[in-house]
Amino acid sequence: MAAPKIWQTSAALQISSGSVSFLSSSTLAYMIKTKKNGLHTPYRRLIFAVSAADILQSICFTLGPFLNVSTVPQAFWAVGNTSTCRLDGFLLGLGSTAAPLYTCSLCIYYYCKLQKKMTNEKIAYKVERWLHFVILTFVVATNTYALASNMFNSSTTGTFCKYAVTPSGCRQRPDIFGECNASPDPKSVTIFNVMNLVVLPIVSLFGTLVLFAILIYQIVVKEKIFSSKPPKQCENKITASSPEPQVQSEERTVKQEEEFSSESRISSPNQAKNTSHTTKQSSSFLRNRQASRNDNADDTNTIANAYRQEMMAQLLLYSLAFVLTYLIYVIGIVLLFTGKPVSTAHYIIAQTLYPLQGLFNIAIYIRPAARVTRIRRPGTSWLKAYFLVIKNGGEALQERTPLVMNFKPPSSVKFGVENNNRLGMEIESCDDVSKECKYVDSSFQLSRDNAAFNSSEEFFYVKGGEGESAQVDIEDAIAGIHHNDLDAIVEDSVDGFSSLHSQTSSTQM
Repeated sequence: MAAPKIWQTSAALQISSGSVSFLSSSTLAYMIKTKKNGLHTPYRRLIFAVSAADILQSICFTLGPFLNVSTVPQAFWAVGNTSTCRLDGFLLGLGSTAAPLYTCSLCIYYYCKLQKKMTNEKIAYKVERWLHFVILTFVVATNTYALASNMFNSSTTGTFCKYAVTPSGCRQRPDIFGECNASPDPKSVTIFNVMNLVVLPIVSLFGTLVLFAILIYQIVVKEKIFSSKPPKQCENKITASSPEPQVQSEERTVKQEEEFSSESRISSPNQAKNTSHTTKQSSSFLRNRQASRNDNADDTNTIANAYRQEMMAQLLLYSLAFVLTYLIYVIGIVLLFTGKPVSTAHYIIAQTLYPLQGLFNIAIYIRPAARVTRIRRPGTSWLKAYFLVIKNGGEALQERTPLVMNFKPPSSVKFGVENNNRLGMEIESCDDVSKECKYVDSSFQLSRDNAAFNSSEEFFYVKGGEGESAQVDIEDAIAGIHHNDLDAIVEDSVDGFSSLHSQTSSTQM
């Protein structure tokens, strides 16, 4: 019997969407796994888990119309049997159950990062490992039980296998397909369908929206990270460390030292005049140094806001993609359970959007790198920027002009250089590299121009000038957001890079 056009259209859309999602999730998982320290951060591990879950369900959607039981009337393209159908249903059950739970886990991660300001290590120990344990235990246990109970059978549409009674379509049209068999138990099948296809996505959606609303209120409304003014906590820290009290205190210390020195050593008016001149120079120097520190704090606040803004944007996009892929599908499932008809348009939209989560995930994941690539290459379209970033392994393209770096001992700051063999020689400078830096843990310190600040063996370029403290470029913070190694920015807007600033300042002054 020839397949109806509506069925052919639905199956073709499902196969197309599933194939695109499979390629997208596979590319994303490959980029993360093959990168050095690819699974080093909780964020990348969670994204990898979401991608793995989507790969499973994408394979099932792509091959579903062919792996179904060939004797099912609705499965027009099926060439499989009961075993292939159960395999398709089992893998689809694993992927479709894990995907919404791990997507919700992403929101939990962002909440811990932005609201609780937890480090990667704390998140991994206190939160992430329990998320993996609970999700994997639940997903494997429930679907293994369903497989043992023969619950995986052809869906009503005949385009994939899932928790279903036999014969297919008996619930909707018993007059055509006959009464439902006692095995598998119809009540158990209903419970599994409601739990895994309705309750879990709805709970995950609700949890995602609640966490997002909390972060919107705390981060956007209260801390005002999207405004030009620094966050309240940053303002308090800046006020608390305003230049006047600190400079006065340091001036007082210098004056006391000078007075003590003058009492014990000064024996002529000329020496007294020189000492007074030295005190004034010291006071001026302290004021300038404190002003420089405040400028550094302002710069760090700007970068901190940009970094957190980007994280909020990522969370918003992940949440919207989750809603877009699941909401229409879940509404259709609810309509089927309540016995109400599902329109053809609703059915086609659901079949098209639901398998596309992998495409949305990779687009969101590399969006910051694509955005920075467009900044560094003016005139580049978004599509081309995405292509360049994917071709570059998920990294933004570096467009910096190599400069000369001067190194002066001693310091423990880590940085990258082109040829670490040259460090064994007594030299004053070596060439900067914009793309491939080798990690060096030595006693050399950059005094000007470009260096690469090392965090978890991934380099973020640090800009500085003669007599200036180094600072992380906003573009680098945005481009490297998916590395999530810039914990200091999120943990503490002002003090995050204070140690780096102080080390650099001490060697330059």
